[in-house]
Amino acid sequence: MDMLLAENSPIRQQLLEQKLAQFKDPKLANVLSAFIRSSVDLYPCADEDYAQLGNSRLGGLPDLPVGMDYPVTLVGRLEMLDAYAEEFDHTREYIEEHYCWSQDWDWDEAAQAFRVPMQFIAQLNCSDLKAFQSYLPREGRLLFFLERWRFSEMLRGHVYYVAEDLLLKSGKAIAEPKFDDAVCANYEYEAAYQLQGIASIKMIAPDMINSDNPHLVRLAKARLQALPEPQQAMVLEALAVVDDELVPEWQDQLKGYELIQLNEHGFIPGQILTQSQWANTDWQSSNFRALLLPEQPLPYYNGIASINGHGDSRYKAPELHAAAELGGNAEDYLVLFKAVYSEHSMQLNFIIHRDDLALGKFDRIYCIYDN
Repeated sequence: MDMLLAENSPIRQQLLEQKLAQFKDPKLANVLSAFIRSSVDLYPCADEDYAQLGNSRLGGLPDLPVGMDYPVTLVGRLEMLDAYAEEFDHTREYIEEHYCWSQDWDWDEAAQAFRVPMQFIAQLNCSDLKAFQSYLPREGRLLFFLERWRFSEMLRGHVYYVAEDLLLKSGKAIAEPKFDDAVCANYEYEAAYQLQGIASIKMIAPDMINSDNPHLVRLAKARLQALPEPQQAMVLEALAVVDDELVPEWQDQLKGYELIQLNEHGFIPGQILTQSQWANTDWQSSNFRALLLPEQPLPYYNGIASINGHGDSRYKAPELHAAAELGGNAEDYLVLFKAVYSEHSMQLNFIIHRDDLALGKFDRIYCIYDN
């Protein structure tokens, strides 16, 4: 039984049935059920005040185990100098003479390198999320960090598992890491939010199931193997226009920045929208406010972050890139964690191999933006 699929989650049966009922062809619904994930959406429920240790959090600073230093990247002097030269379009010599660039970083004498802080993305409290899924560790915390260099096309993600019994020190007690916006920035996640999870499902964009993503085509054909080849081909061709059958969801009526604002104002699907909350929506357009019904449950919309979703690419799926970088087969990778990365709605994916997740190993992570 694949624990990652919504069809094997009792608490998601109603959500799954509602989604599959939109497809007129039961064979098509059967194929797409292989791509509907047993996900968890995460929503900001309060600004982070660091009063609680180890809670689920997006942005700000992490609660690290006592004895663990804040993660850094070691960057050699010439590599750092080249970064500034590239950013400001000058020669090394000009940067050396006119910029005080080396003062912005801590120098590690033993390593002969600068200690560049990684960007903290999120921490997840696995105990709080275990009721929603069965594939993450049952307790402890997952900490997500990113090596992000503006001049580099390579993103390197790091995930650390912190056991439940380890003593934590509050992020509030950590000295603010030094970032230089010229080559390494942290502004996207300076704001910190407490996160609340809800059980959700995530369906792949059907037009991703094409020849650019052969691992997805193989999975679709596995669901159709009892059918004659001509019928299999007909169902696969229908995937290209399946979006025309779908009933528009509530969130489809909103712009990306409006969805982010919903998240940041603490509006969580299923909760009753109080009169006071509704009265405090003057930051939105009249069209948006017309969609909100006071004293009614808020409809579902995507959280600012999610677990076990899909990378959104109409070409090569993110797991194909992960397999090329880390080895193995694309179908054995999954999006462990996804988060909105900026006000421009960029989505950052942390991808892991299924076997590593099952073993609780988080030292092989591939990061990529949606495109």
